[in-house]
Amino acid sequence: MEILSAKDLSKYLKINEKKVYQLVRESKLPHTKIGGKIAFAREIIDAWIAQHTEREKHLYIAGSDDPLLRRIIDAYNKSEENTIFYAPIGSINGLRLLRSGAATMACVHILDVEKKEYNAGYIDRYLTHTRYTIVHLYLREQGLYLEKGNPKKIKSLGDVAAKQLRFINRSLGTGTRLLLDFLLHEQGIEKAAIRGYDREVESHLQAGLSILRGDADVGIGIRYVAHLLDLHFVPLFKEQFELVIPEVYASSEQVKSFVDRFDQAKLLPYTKEFAGYDFSKTGGTVHAHA
Repeated sequence: MEILSAKDLSKYLKINEKKVYQLVRESKLPHTKIGGKIAFAREIIDAWIAQHTEREKHLYIAGSDDPLLRRIIDAYNKSEENTIFYAPIGSINGLRLLRSGAATMACVHILDVEKKEYNAGYIDRYLTHTRYTIVHLYLREQGLYLEKGNPKKIKSLGDVAAKQLRFINRSLGTGTRLLLDFLLHEQGIEKAAIRGYDREVESHLQAGLSILRGDADVGIGIRYVAHLLDLHFVPLFKEQFELVIPEVYASSEQVKSFVDRFDQAKLLPYTKEFAGYDFSKTGGTVHAHA
């Protein structure tokens, strides 16, 4: 088995030696240590290249559940030769997959409760050694789902607690769950005061359907689902929904082609159907971590 040094590997892969060390730090390059120095087995590197090349044909987006993002991904997959795989597993889990190298991009809406800002500070803590860019996709309106007509006259989370209504929550690690916790804290409401705080569903649609079926009195999620299911909606917060792209993928033609779809003019056809979305700053770069 042929063993290569970092310098040997940089020549073999035709990349800068600093890039080799960066890939090692990000746990993306198989390596070992011999005599305290980083070393690489050429056969293993060749296998990694083959696997990486196959992977580059596709994009993997993990993170928050979003109906509009899913629609845009579907349109992309119908018109492009490569495929985007989307895993709506929550913002925090999306960042974990991005950090491990299992995802190409992550879609997130994480409110930093200490700084009272969206995404950037939180992502910095998760992707400490990774260079990345955050692209603003759109604003989404979050609020309470209630029975049509709002017969219980609910206007706030305080009403939900005071009237002991049956609540349906979102899963741990989702941006919506973090937002709820922040709003409860800001209003001085204990989690235990929310009847059903520990009852969870995995998506906005599931939360809305719980109200529609009568399984719960109140849920939390985006306005679009309330509009879709003809539920009453009490607005609580406008949040930033953004895409995190590591530098190693940013120059990919597939990634560029996908990000180009987030343009105000191109999203105009979705305006009427997707209630509660704001495209006024769509496509802008809001943060670059170098």
